[in-house]
Amino acid sequence: MSTRPSPMHERLSTITGMPAQAVARLLASGGNSPTPDLRRRITEAERKWDRLDQLHRSARNRRQADERSLNDSTERDVARVLFHGLEPHSCPRCDTPISEQRRREERENHRCAVCTSDLSATASEVAEPEIAARLRLAASEAAETTALARLRGAEVALAELVAELTEPPRPRSGDNPTGTPAPDRRR
Repeated sequence: MSTRPSPMHERLSTITGMPAQAVARLLASGGNSPTPDLRRRITEAERKWDRLDQLHRSARNRRQADERSLNDSTERDVARVLFHGLEPHSCPRCDTPISEQRRREERENHRCAVCTSDLSATASEVAEPEIAARLRLAASEAAETTALARLRGAEVALAELVAELTEPPRPRSGDNPTGTPAPDRRR
């Protein structure tokens, strides 16, 4: 594993208060207690963090796309209201004057005086795309929040393993924890 700080190391640095470079080196070296069980747990925790980080980024991208979609829908609605209030005297594209007959058709038959499209859409038909966009956004916000919570949980679990790596090595049974020769008790 590289000792260059990654986004994971940066997040662990925030949690542990250790510099990201130190976290990266510690995880790469195994720290003070590189037991096979601890190494396995760290490897699993790092893989889990990577998966959850990818899920969170994907959820965030989806939410951002849904926000853009809602903004587009809202802007279309605003434009529709604005343009419905206009009384054009000519076609905005070719400047051909709009006849009185077309204006009468617009009032009586709900046909656009410019392009003759049907203008009789109900309020619910107009609102449906925005409602759907709002529902999609709410769902993607919830998914992003859930993904972030799971990612933060994985970070805490990994930070706990980093803390285990920084603990001094535990003496094995029969070792003298002080490092000095054991007194001779054979008197």
